[in-house]
Amino acid sequence: MTPLSEYIGTSFFSLDDYSFFSFWFTIICSRRYLFILLYFLSAYYKIVQLYRYLSEHHWKPEPDDKAARKIWIPGSAKWVYSEKCVIHDQDNLFGSKFYVLGDMYDKKILPFFSFAMEVRNKPSIDDYVNLWNDWESSVEQLSYDKCYKFWMFMLKHFSTETKKLSNCLVKLPATSGNNEIVLLDKNDVFIPDNLHLKKLFQQEKVFVWYPQNLAPLSRCELFDVYRKIGARNISESICMEEPSLLNGVELKQVDPGNICNVKVLAKLILSFLSSSSLKMEPNKRREAVQGLLNLSFFETKEAVNVSYSLSLSSGAIITKKADRMVRWQGQSSKFFTQTNWQSGNASLIKYATYFSEAISEGVLRENHDHVPALSELITLAFVLKFNNETIEFLMESKNLHCEDEEFLSSAFPSN
Repeated sequence: MTPLSEYIGTSFFSLDDYSFFSFWFTIICSRRYLFILLYFLSAYYKIVQLYRYLSEHHWKPEPDDKAARKIWIPGSAKWVYSEKCVIHDQDNLFGSKFYVLGDMYDKKILPFFSFAMEVRNKPSIDDYVNLWNDWESSVEQLSYDKCYKFWMFMLKHFSTETKKLSNCLVKLPATSGNNEIVLLDKNDVFIPDNLHLKKLFQQEKVFVWYPQNLAPLSRCELFDVYRKIGARNISESICMEEPSLLNGVELKQVDPGNICNVKVLAKLILSFLSSSSLKMEPNKRREAVQGLLNLSFFETKEAVNVSYSLSLSSGAIITKKADRMVRWQGQSSKFFTQTNWQSGNASLIKYATYFSEAISEGVLRENHDHVPALSELITLAFVLKFNNETIEFLMESKNLHCEDEEFLSSAFPSN
């Protein structure tokens, strides 16, 4: 066993009688008098030497002796209770909350603080939540560094056991086109699950913040954390309104064949409805396609606008308009389309996309989850100009087969 004198030196008490130290150690082993002794010290190196000595001898204060768990803080020159300390602060976020002993003491005596003084190794998830609560009430903007470190910690530790902590978080980080990070009510922050709506509202402070370099899988996981806390998908929070085109707008009725090959389109849709995972019953899929066949097609020179409204908890409503180029107006069985949209490949893809979405949403009103897949298929067919031979190959490559040839023959007898 190393003598106490090797840690603190013979000049510590200005005494040469080492029996004095043996006397002290006898008392230390059973009581807290060493800490009474420590309280009279202010020389950092001597306190460190005593901590080393206690560490080597596995000294630990009595369980109910809270006062003996005070720790000397060199920079502040004061004693603090152990619960105000942590060994490490890996994210450097808690400098105002805890005294980080790993920044003050040699790593060799850090285990002593954990073992004897019951100092926690690092801040807990509860500490992170409390830190966020402090930011909620004290700051409007947050630095990228702090926001990144906080939410990467939450992403790693937010498990099913800690979902209850979501009720403690009132605000979430939001960002807009200027990349500032602001803290907003979680009811007013949304997940950008729709790229069209994201682009439409990107200048507003309504979307949750996330690191742009985050891997797609990690980004989805972070969005799931936000959802558990209370953020909603933008696609589920938008109110879409389609202003009437029947009043004050010049309309010209046109042959559907001027826009697409309706028979090939109907065959493609029927094949999808029967062969996809949807597996719709024959009468149901024929009824869905009949709605398409009953449409009257009209052209207009005006923009076919759609209005998107987003309501906030304050009562404010953010409204954006977008030109969708086409519209299926279900109640009147009318399909509206803009004239003169053919002005290059970009316009072709844009029109084909909007056309396909309108047709897919009209056909699948009760099966909206399958709209993206059908829309993608129709978009490709539109770009291929609904060429019958080409579409047959497309259906074969997608393992689609039409089981409603008799229905098609009766619907298009002249063909």
